[in-house]
Amino acid sequence: MNREYPKEVKLKDGSTVTIKPFERKDKEALFTFFQRLPEGDRIFLKDNVADPAVIDRWAAELNYDRIFPLLAWKGNDIVADATLHKNLGGWMKHVGTIRIVVAKDFHRMGMGSVLANELFLHALKSGLEKVVAEMMESQPGAKRVFEKLGFKLEATFRGHVRDQIGVRHDLLVLTKDLEEFWANIQTHEYFSYPTREMEG
Repeated sequence: MNREYPKEVKLKDGSTVTIKPFERKDKEALFTFFQRLPEGDRIFLKDNVADPAVIDRWAAELNYDRIFPLLAWKGNDIVADATLHKNLGGWMKHVGTIRIVVAKDFHRMGMGSVLANELFLHALKSGLEKVVAEMMESQPGAKRVFEKLGFKLEATFRGHVRDQIGVRHDLLVLTKDLEEFWANIQTHEYFSYPTREMEG
């Protein structure tokens, strides 16, 4: 496992969570996390996370060089899932895609920002120059979160995607250039949340 993890971080309300990469042994806890999401949130996810076979496949195909998945834990429960999807070759090998899902009880606590910043740093270490976030137009909350992180709307594809119950939606594509993120790291504007490396 990456030597940087597990890592304990403090949220806006003063509570702490533990961040570490997804491992195969975590698949049951991850399935439980998705099951606890409101159905209205699950239908907008790209994969059918209500199917345990989907989580089993993620675990079986785990490859940090291709997909870097981070989990936030509160005790024995997963409370957020974030992934950086990388292109190992081709004309978009400098671009990654990030996805973040946060439990309802942990909304508005800075969880998304914490996980996004972790993924941005990993993206830089992986040689990526830009990150992309995709969402449906029916997810204005997700759009606001990514815009606060510095993402800008690049494109809208009309009727491009269907949710888990088959309803068609516009697809929004937002991007963020990591050069600005790197410059902010140098001036210590990012990672203002308290962190503490955990023992063991």
